[in-house]
Amino acid sequence: MKKLALFTSSEHILNRWKTNLSDYDCMVISSFDELLKIKDVLVVFSTCVKLKSEDIVIDNLLKNNNKVLVLDSSPKLENAQKWLSLGINGYGNSFMSNIYLNSAVESIFNDLIWIVPEVTMQLLKEFSKTAVNNDDTILKDLTKTEYQIAILLKNGYSNSEIADELRSSINTVKTHIKNIYFKLEVNDRVSFINLFTNKS
Repeated sequence: MKKLALFTSSEHILNRWKTNLSDYDCMVISSFDELLKIKDVLVVFSTCVKLKSEDIVIDNLLKNNNKVLVLDSSPKLENAQKWLSLGINGYGNSFMSNIYLNSAVESIFNDLIWIVPEVTMQLLKEFSKTAVNNDDTILKDLTKTEYQIAILLKNGYSNSEIADELRSSINTVKTHIKNIYFKLEVNDRVSFINLFTNKS
C-alpha cells in the first residue's frame, strides 16, 4: 500500500484528509522534528503550519526521498510558483474535493507534477505570455477544428472557454484535446505549451 504522511495543525483538515485518503496507508506527523526524519513517503503538507525556513524543510524532505504535496487553504498563483520553485511535486487546496485530492496523490505517485486546475490555468496563461516561439508548423497535421482548439490552448484558454468560443460541448472539446495531445505526443497542457517555448 502506498504510504502518505499527513502534516497539518488543523484537526478539521486532518480528519478530512484521513477520510478522503482512506485507500492509502496514512500516518500523521505531529511535530516538526518528526517531519524532518520521515523518508520514502508522500508528504501531504498544509500551509496552515507555519515553518521558519520553508526552503530548508522542503530540501530536507526531498533529500530523504520523499515526494511533497503542499495544500493551501486559499491557493494562489504566486504561492504555487514559490512552492514549485522549491521542488515540490504538487500544489492544491486543503479543502479540495475527494476526486481532486486522490488525483493529486496518484499523479504524484506516478512521477507527475499536480497543480489544482484553477492555478494551472493561471500558470498556463502566464506561461503562454512568455512563449516567444510562434511557429505553428508543429500543428500542421491537425484537423481544422483541432488546429483552432490548439491555438486557443496555446493562448491559455480553459476547456469551458474553448467550448464557449467554438459553441461546442465541453465533452467534444475534451475529445479534440485528447486527440491533439496524442498527435503531438504530449501528455498535458504544460508539455503542450512547452512545445512553443524557445529552447536555447
